[in-house]
Amino acid sequence: MLRLSLLTAALTLAVASPAFADSIAYVQGGNVFLATPDGARTVQVTTTGLYSSVSQADDGTMIALAPGERLHKLSRDGKVLADFLTPISDGAPTPGPVNKFHGPFNPQLSPDGTKVAYEYFNDSYESAPGCNETTVPPCVAYKLSHGTLVSSSDGFTPFETYGLLSGWMWPSWLDDDTLLRSDPSGILNDDAVLTELGGPNPPVDPWFYDDQQGLGVIAMDLGRDLQYAIGIAGFSDEKLRVYRTTMSPFGAPNWDHTPFTNHPNVRTAEQCWELTGSKFRSTTMAPSGRAFAYGTDDGVYVTSIPNSCAPGAPGVLLAAGAKHPDWGPADVPVPTAAPQPPTHTQPTSAGGSKTASTLKLKLAKRKGGLRATLTTGASGKATFKLGATKKTAKVGRSGKVAVDFKVKKGKRVTVKATFAGTTVSAKLRA
Repeated sequence: MLRLSLLTAALTLAVASPAFADSIAYVQGGNVFLATPDGARTVQVTTTGLYSSVSQADDGTMIALAPGERLHKLSRDGKVLADFLTPISDGAPTPGPVNKFHGPFNPQLSPDGTKVAYEYFNDSYESAPGCNETTVPPCVAYKLSHGTLVSSSDGFTPFETYGLLSGWMWPSWLDDDTLLRSDPSGILNDDAVLTELGGPNPPVDPWFYDDQQGLGVIAMDLGRDLQYAIGIAGFSDEKLRVYRTTMSPFGAPNWDHTPFTNHPNVRTAEQCWELTGSKFRSTTMAPSGRAFAYGTDDGVYVTSIPNSCAPGAPGVLLAAGAKHPDWGPADVPVPTAAPQPPTHTQPTSAGGSKTASTLKLKLAKRKGGLRATLTTGASGKATFKLGATKKTAKVGRSGKVAVDFKVKKGKRVTVKATFAGTTVSAKLRA
């Protein structure tokens, strides 16, 4: 009993400033959990083991990264409100010098829950000087770039809606239309920039550069009152730094990265203190701006930010083995019945989704036999069976696949198709 009291006291001291209604969402063992910052209450939201990262809106709605490069919008009790692909959800990598996007990664839901920002990587190949695909041996110049894309949280959204936000990733929402992004893809750039959405090509507003051996600060987050910021620094992400802003980030003077410049640069934020000794994976600032959570290989920790830039402490371990924490103002819900597994859906041209509640198998005559067409509404693997003949086919993003069978004319046959554990059948006289 004494040990429990001491733990509760330590958590209270470490996270004294946030409101009791706050919650931290995180992923543990592939499932989404919600916990109060002091660890007093924890609720398991999902049971499917599908998810690799999660974030939450102010009203408690969540977005999570699911298998198959899909995004799931989740309610507080684990119901899947939307299930959709993104423009870069293009399947498994193709070998060879093929231009390709990778993602989505690290989806972040806006405070009002209407938009989700996520990261991407891009492999591109161009003809190298003095050689091309026709030379022996063929050679190309490889380039890796990264950035951020934004989608409606309700369904598929094309590139053009919000633009290709290249150059920086680790998106963090300052408000419903403004993103803070960090980790530049090129040299001589600020560590963090601001992007206000509003068209297909939103401008970049450089904000912050750590000239004190930051070595490229990533995973930056800024309090809603714009007073304190956090970020991961160092050669191997071994430093977690806390900064205090020296002025408003909006309209702050740009840092001159020109080598040997005589321009007097002004720091837009100063370092208060740092944590060391771990490989830091992610960060999330409390809505109050006076506490934060962070992820390491050990799990998710919670700590506070002392006043006046005074040194802080590592805090306490909230969830061992957990990852990708996201701190929001919504309370932890009262536990309910176990959530149902998500229903896979397929994006429509209007940006919505179509539920694949039932499979549809259609048979059609063709020369020498028949064609069986299965509509699933989701990608995966389907199995077709006609008598002793069995065929397996991959279902692509279209959610539809067809196979052909040889059948004697006039013979009445039955074809069975199985997808995701469900079997349907159809009959036809060939």
